Amino acid sequence: MDVSRRNFIKAAGTTASVMVATGWSPLAYAQNEKVRLAIIGTGSQNKFHIENGIAGNPQIQVTAMSDVLRPSLVTGLKTLIPDATKDMPADQAAAIKEKQNAFYKDHCYLNYREMLDKEKDNIDAVLIATPFKTHYDIVMDCLDAGKHVFCEKTMADTYERCRNIVTKCHETGKFVQCGHQRRYSPEYIHAAKGFMDNLNPRLGRVQYIEAQWHRNGDWRRPLPKKADGTEYQLSEAEQALIGDQEAYRKLVNWRIYEEYSAGLISELATHHIEVINWMLGTPPRRVWATGGTDYWKDDRDTYDNVILVFEYDVNSRHTGFIPTSPVTGIEQIDPVKMNKPYTVRFTWTGTLQSSLKGESILMCGDKGSYILRERLDRAQRGCVFQEEPKKIWLDPETMQPTTDEKIISWIKSSGQSQKYSKLVDVDPVLFENELDPAAFDKISDVHQFEAFAKHIKEGGVPRTNQMCGLMASICDIAAHEASLSKQVVEIDPAIYKFDFETPDPFLLV
Repeated sequence: MDVSRRNFIKAAGTTASVMVATGWSPLAYAQNEKVRLAIIGTGSQNKFHIENGIAGNPQIQVTAMSDVLRPSLVTGLKTLIPDATKDMPADQAAAIKEKQNAFYKDHCYLNYREMLDKEKDNIDAVLIATPFKTHYDIVMDCLDAGKHVFCEKTMADTYERCRNIVTKCHETGKFVQCGHQRRYSPEYIHAAKGFMDNLNPRLGRVQYIEAQWHRNGDWRRPLPKKADGTEYQLSEAEQALIGDQEAYRKLVNWRIYEEYSAGLISELATHHIEVINWMLGTPPRRVWATGGTDYWKDDRDTYDNVILVFEYDVNSRHTGFIPTSPVTGIEQIDPVKMNKPYTVRFTWTGTLQSSLKGESILMCGDKGSYILRERLDRAQRGCVFQEEPKKIWLDPETMQPTTDEKIISWIKSSGQSQKYSKLVDVDPVLFENELDPAAFDKISDVHQFEAFAKHIKEGGVPRTNQMCGLMASICDIAAHEASLSKQVVEIDPAIYKFDFETPDPFLLV
């Protein structure tokens, strides 16, 4: 009988318990079976995924690829199946070339819809890394085709489209995992657990957060060249999907054109915004922004510098709500007042003029602060906890540190605390010294694709599910609106509500 093992498992149904009882599990093959993955968009981001997240997950097999640009398809293919090199024996090089040619002929497409149709029985899921404003149609088509989706950030470009994707996931029973890889970083998870520790929150109450992603460069990429060094010319098939040569030039550098992107906000700020949403357990209620194209005077129409200010209204229903009872002088503030809802302000800056400060998040609490950085290898410095300076008391006669409670009580009651005390800095703590060294054996990209494969096989939804993607996207859209209007944009919480159950967007593990 020509019945695949996958379909046989589906058909087994009510006999599964009998099979388990006799020692044969109907899931045994499914658990060992590879997740068959199609890739849409084979540029630099998916090249990174192929070389890292996918290469680090042997349970994932790439079975088809699509890109509207033939040079990108070729690049993706050579990443997937490394090209022959001069150091290889001729027979090995020829075998690799033959494998490349066969895969290209049978499983590579310019039109992703053609791929979804012809490869529908050959793929379980789709990885999308295309220009931001093309995501929506591709995601919806893939969900309609019955495939789970991994979609690079940002998920969609309008409020309605974000909500439509969540609804489509509900209708199809599939999930969308968004490429917010920091949620899979051991260091960021360590930070979140420490911050949200109900008994002893490591940072105390956080009231102010700042982050930045600063670069020095025009953010342009070179256009593909032919072998003779001249500009690549689109074929008729490519023109049908892209347009003329001018459209092609913009597509290659899509991050700097409004047609495809919101620039610094949608491509960089979204990573940090999503982390803050996660840590605080709620999205922001409002955002103010400003920016401009003030340095790179070319034809770009996205900003080359931007400042965002978000306000998060935090209350006791949120995981990021931290009770506190500070002491001022010798009088303790009413704890009832101190534990009312409060506002956290988060500022973000991005620029293409200077790389000073680079990429990081600073979370300031009354007990300590985090400096959070993504790192791709052990050589890079990672996340840091910095405890607030310690106050030590000085003996009024010797001006030496003292722990004598009588002397300290007299200093406080005399109103001379400032004269007879000083603050002493505490050494910073690197997360890498608190975590098992094995935590750094895999980068976040490997972890996020492990989760992707796991949930396809076993059910459930990933941490960076469609609701996580929705919230990050809504923040980006509102920030972009604010940057254009130079006005505060209010974000209505109703935008996150649906008349069906949705996944938790704040999952920790």
